[in-house]
Amino acid sequence: MTKTIITFFFLAADAAFALPRFSILTGMSCINCHVNPTGGELRNSYGSSDFTDDHLSMVPAHGHDFNPQLGEDILIGGDVRFQYLYDGNAPAKSNTTFQSMEGSIYSSLHLYSSTRLLVKYDFVNSAYEVYGMYNFNNGDSYVKAGAFAPSYGIRLDDHTAYTRGGNFGYLRGIPQVGLIFAPDYRDLGVEIGSKFGNFLATAAATNGDGYSQINFNSNKAFIGRVEYLSRGDLNYMLGGSAYLSSGVEMYGFQGGLGLDKRISILAEFDWAMSLPNPDIPPGSTSNAALVEASYGIINGLQAVARLDYFKTYAGGPEYLRYVFGADIYPIPHLDLIPQIRFNTTSAAGAPQPFEALVQSHIFF
Repeated sequence: MTKTIITFFFLAADAAFALPRFSILTGMSCINCHVNPTGGELRNSYGSSDFTDDHLSMVPAHGHDFNPQLGEDILIGGDVRFQYLYDGNAPAKSNTTFQSMEGSIYSSLHLYSSTRLLVKYDFVNSAYEVYGMYNFNNGDSYVKAGAFAPSYGIRLDDHTAYTRGGNFGYLRGIPQVGLIFAPDYRDLGVEIGSKFGNFLATAAATNGDGYSQINFNSNKAFIGRVEYLSRGDLNYMLGGSAYLSSGVEMYGFQGGLGLDKRISILAEFDWAMSLPNPDIPPGSTSNAALVEASYGIINGLQAVARLDYFKTYAGGPEYLRYVFGADIYPIPHLDLIPQIRFNTTSAAGAPQPFEALVQSHIFF
């Protein structure tokens, strides 16, 4: 099974390791739409208004563009995710639920010409980030310090992918398996990054505990990422990441391919040693992978398919998830995500649960 997954990974991602979907489709780096140079969370004015209001949805804003700028020096944003979930492996009459996934508010205070304070609070997961960021080298370089999610791998918005945090064991029959990047994950430290032409390189040093607290330990983490993004008739990206500490080590390749502003392929493969999981023996090696393909049918409607894979350890069970669905942007600032998910595992006697969900995502 492992050989099959690795073969599928390279067939689907030959010469193509990944950026998030919109970046690889447009050939633009994350900072074109986000305040954070490595992407995710707070959107800048272009990402929150111009791109969202006029280019992303089925129905454009028709001149009613949302302005996230509160005065000259304050920028706001947010993400709210809510879903209706069907668990096909749950007992009869109790296999559906409503679930809050995220309720995040962001703010950026422009303190000086090159200095910002960024704040995030997620009310659903009781998680926060707060850090200062200084830009230099004509805006191509930055340094930030505080509590933040370090740059590693593909920053998917779906934490259930095994390359992020997994499903937390909520799904009956599938335990909590995946890497360490749960929705409440952030670490305390310093990160520096710089753009050199088509290259972006980042390096960080953090406490390595994911709690943003004072911690006099020897498990300090050192995280690095480098990626190359080429824009043209065919957009592609190649990249690699590393997370090194005395407790956990992770190494990954990621990349993507974008064609005709309609087709995207994202892929990531990771090796992880000593993951903090009671079901994984200390010192053992685990593997996580994903391949995601999307196709833009019409403006505001994308068909999406994803393969998630996780190998617990040598001789241990493997987990596969096949995801089929769509991203629908009927109006600005609203994303509807219907999906069906087929879960399989090699664990002896374990269920193979089927999931279906409809998620609503309000963002600005």
